[in-house]
Amino acid sequence: MNTQRIFSDYEVVIGLEVHVHLDTEAKLFTSCPVSYGAEPNTRVSEVCLALPGTLPVISERAVDRAVRAALVTQCKVHPISVFARKHYFYPDLPKGYQISQFEEPLATGGHIEISDPEDASRHLRIGLTRIHIEEDAGKSIHDQALAGSEVTLIDLNRAGVPLIEIVSEPDLRSPEEAVTYLRTLHRILRYVDVSNVDMEKGQFRCDANISLRPHGEVRFGTRTELKNLNSFRSVQSALHAEIIRQAELLEGGGEVVQATMGYDADRDRVFVMRLKENADDYRYFPDPDLIPLRLSPTRIDEIRDSLPELPIERRDRFCNLFGLSTYDAEVITSSRPLADFFEDVLAIGGETADFAKTVSNWIQRDVLGALRDRDLDIETSSLTPDALVELLRMVEVRRVTVKSARDLICELVVSGGNPEDLVEQRGLEAVSDSSILDTVIQEVVSENPDAISSYHAGEEKSLNFLMGQVMRKTKGKAEASTVRTFLIEKLKVGPT
Repeated sequence: MNTQRIFSDYEVVIGLEVHVHLDTEAKLFTSCPVSYGAEPNTRVSEVCLALPGTLPVISERAVDRAVRAALVTQCKVHPISVFARKHYFYPDLPKGYQISQFEEPLATGGHIEISDPEDASRHLRIGLTRIHIEEDAGKSIHDQALAGSEVTLIDLNRAGVPLIEIVSEPDLRSPEEAVTYLRTLHRILRYVDVSNVDMEKGQFRCDANISLRPHGEVRFGTRTELKNLNSFRSVQSALHAEIIRQAELLEGGGEVVQATMGYDADRDRVFVMRLKENADDYRYFPDPDLIPLRLSPTRIDEIRDSLPELPIERRDRFCNLFGLSTYDAEVITSSRPLADFFEDVLAIGGETADFAKTVSNWIQRDVLGALRDRDLDIETSSLTPDALVELLRMVEVRRVTVKSARDLICELVVSGGNPEDLVEQRGLEAVSDSSILDTVIQEVVSENPDAISSYHAGEEKSLNFLMGQVMRKTKGKAEASTVRTFLIEKLKVGPT
């Protein structure tokens, strides 16, 4: 079915429930360590299993991280919130209930500003319904084994890991808006140290509620919920697939049934997992082992004061102070360590607009490329702000060529070092002596009479060829713009 026609006939309504692991060393209600990649079932305590005689004790750091998330999304943090037991059967939740928050969550309201995917100059405000704290369940691993029969293995290491659920209002109107919202939220939460939001480790996951209604209709259509989407691509693809499925049902005179759906990425299809439960089915009641969580205004203000500058604020500051384009500032502030690195370089090399633009260009073109190629982040690389400043100064005074400097960036990212020493050790000092360069150019001109004739006949490519020959003879140590200038002058007067 043509998706363009679907969007012309129906309004798509999407709300997202995002589950985020909080950045803590211990689980939510026990000192049992949080660990990713450990041997299955080796990070489990009596409290995780709710064995008789054990009592949960809430993690202060988890609460602080949850409050940070609420503050940076403009939510109202409530002074009192209540933990409840949410009852349902999953094999990877051995207690038979999950400790969560229901009627009295940590925070409500709030919003996130996102760029309109169809018009970057416009901004959309996506409302938030609530943010509440809960513990994660374990992990079921389905495998084909034992004489070909399917076996489910249970790993409880994740059971009890602290997370928050961020529930949006149904304000999103396309899969593209949903992905933009998720990327924005992902960036903010990492920026303020709420979570590492590593999607491969399940630290940032999404359930999506979606319905269709004819344009002009006020009432919402029947929604379905897509569960456990753990990548931006899967969110976009799954939403598109479900939009098509619902539209085909409605076009054929059928009805959408409220259900929990899964997404098969290999077949690009959604499938029904189970009929959707209502909240009453979970039999919520306040957890008798946990007293209400109380947060004083003073404590909330302390957490607010500890928040770093938000990415959108930092982006605007870079644009206003240094004249960076919005795009360049977006890239530089895409992660907090990268923005910190940028500012550290400017603090050493000079906080002028020209230098800031130069640094921005080198970071985007060369530093980030070298990091991507080696699967590194700026904070895990060996490149220091001092080294980058020194290298850029050597380029500015033409002690090294741009090409040599770009090659050195790769080495500095991996191994670090002093650019001055590396240039000397590698013999990368630029050929800047005019007499040496003139001799090399004379040799190239003498050796390539055909190229000289082609150039004088108006063939501009011949100049590039001759430049390449000079660069080869100087082993890339000559500055390209200088070579071009010298060559053109030489070709005006002819060989001597």
